[in-house]
Amino acid sequence: MKNLVLIALLCVSSAFAWPWSSDKKSAAVDSALILDSLKREEFKNLQREVDALTRIRLQKADSLEKLEAEHWRKRYNETQLTEEHQTETRELDGRYSKLSTDLGRVNEEVQASKDLTTDAEEKAKSDEGAYDNFNTQVKLAVEKSLGEVTGDYPVGMNDRLLRLKKAQNDADAKNPNTLAAMRAYLEDVLGRHELTYTQSYGNEKSQVGSRPDVNVNRLRLGTVFLGEVATDGSADGLGEVQALLRSGALQGKIFEWNSTLPMELSAGIRGAVNEAGSAPAVVSVPLDVLQNKAVKNSITDTKELTWKEELQAFFKKGGIVMYPLMLVAAFALLLCLERFIMLTVRGRVGRRFVKKVHSLVDEKRYDDAANYCLKHMNSLSMVMFAVVNRARDSRETAERALQEALLREQPKLERRMGLLAAMGSIAPLLGLLGTVTGIITLFNVITEVGTNDARVLAGGISEALVTTETGLIIAIPVMILHGLLSEKIEKVTSELYVQSTTLLNKIFPKA
Repeated sequence: MKNLVLIALLCVSSAFAWPWSSDKKSAAVDSALILDSLKREEFKNLQREVDALTRIRLQKADSLEKLEAEHWRKRYNETQLTEEHQTETRELDGRYSKLSTDLGRVNEEVQASKDLTTDAEEKAKSDEGAYDNFNTQVKLAVEKSLGEVTGDYPVGMNDRLLRLKKAQNDADAKNPNTLAAMRAYLEDVLGRHELTYTQSYGNEKSQVGSRPDVNVNRLRLGTVFLGEVATDGSADGLGEVQALLRSGALQGKIFEWNSTLPMELSAGIRGAVNEAGSAPAVVSVPLDVLQNKAVKNSITDTKELTWKEELQAFFKKGGIVMYPLMLVAAFALLLCLERFIMLTVRGRVGRRFVKKVHSLVDEKRYDDAANYCLKHMNSLSMVMFAVVNRARDSRETAERALQEALLREQPKLERRMGLLAAMGSIAPLLGLLGTVTGIITLFNVITEVGTNDARVLAGGISEALVTTETGLIIAIPVMILHGLLSEKIEKVTSELYVQSTTLLNKIFPKA
C-alpha cells in the first residue's frame, strides 16, 4: 500500500515538474534518486516482510516441533497402549481359550446329563407303563376271580370275597398299591389250592334245606367231597343230610348243594360223617368223588320235574338265542293263522253263489248280477263282478277288466307268504347261531379252567345243540304250513281263472 502511494507521488511530482524543468539531466537524477529511494523503501518493506515471514516460519517451526513432539509423545503413548492392548488381548485370548475349553466340557457334561435324563425319563416311562400293565393284569385277574368266586367252591367264600374286594380296591386306587393287591390275590389263590389239597372235620353253622343257621357236623375231603349232617335231631333223630356236588354247568355255579338225596346215599353220608368224628384210620365215602354220570343221574332222578319246569330248564339251557327263536315261532304262528283265515274268507268258492250269478246272467239281468257280486266280498265275487260289469261292452273290454281284477286279487292271496318262508329259513339259522355261540363258550371254559370230565364236555355240547333242535322244531312245521297254504293259494287261483273264464264265455259266446 505504501509503495503505491510513493509511486503516485512520484508521478505527480514529475507531471508538475516536467513543463517547467529546463534541465533534463537533473530531472533524470531526481528520478533516479526517487526510484532508488523507492527501491530502498521497497527493499525495506520486503525486508520487513521477510522478517515477518521468518518469524512466522520460526513460529511455524516451533509449532511443528511441538506438534512433532506431541505426535511422537502420542505415538509413544499409542505404542504403549498397543503393547498393553496386545498384552491384555493375549491374556483375554488365553482366558477365552480356557473358557471355551471349559464351556465345551460343560456342554458335553450338559449333553451327557440330558442324555442321561432322557434315558432316565424313557426308562421311567417304560417302567411306569410296565407297572400300569402289571397293575392292569392284576386288576383283570382279581376281577375274574371275583366273578368266579360266587360260582366256585362255597367253603370260605366270604373270606375270599373280602380279600379279593380289598385287592380290587388297592388296584383301583388313585395311587394303586399293586403289591398289596398282588399279595391278596396270591393269598386267595393259595387259599383256594389249600382247600383243594386239605381235609377237615368239625361243627359248623350251615343251612340244610330252607332252615337257617343249623348246627351241622361237616366232613370235607379237598374239593371233591363235602357232606353235612344236622345235629338238631331232624330226620327222625338221625339228622338231615346234604352234600355239595359239582353241577357240571359251563357257566354259573360249579358247585351246588343237594339235600334231596336218595335214602341209601343219605345214610352212607351220615355214617361217613359220624365215623370221621370218632377219628378212625379210614373213612369210606359213599359218593363217587369223580361224580360220574351214573351218580349224577341217581341224584337228579330223585326229584321229578313237572312239564312246566322241564320246559323252563330246556329253555334255560338254550341261552339267549332261545328268545329270538320264540319270537320267530310266535310270529310264524300268527302269520299262518292270518293267512289261513284270509284264504278261508276271500278264497271261498260257493256253489250256490256261482249258480245264482249264472242264472241272473242267463236272464240278462246284468245289473242285478253285479249288485249280487258286490254283496259277497271275496276274490271270486270281485273277479265275476269285473266280467258282469262289462257285459254290455265288447268281449275285449271284459277280458281286460277280468285281467285287471285277477292281477288285483292274486297279490292279496299271496301276501306275506314270502315272509312266512323266511321265518321257516331263519329258525334253523338262529339255532345254528346258538350252537356256535355255545361251542365257543364251551371252548372258552375249557381254555380257562380246563377239564378232564367227559360229562362236562358232553353236557356243554348237548346244551349248545339245544338251539339247533329248537330251530328245527320251529322250522319243520312252519315249512309244512307254508306248503299247505301255497297249495291252497294255487287251488283258489285256479278256481278264479276257471269260473271267470266260464262266465266270460257265457256272456260273450264265440261265433
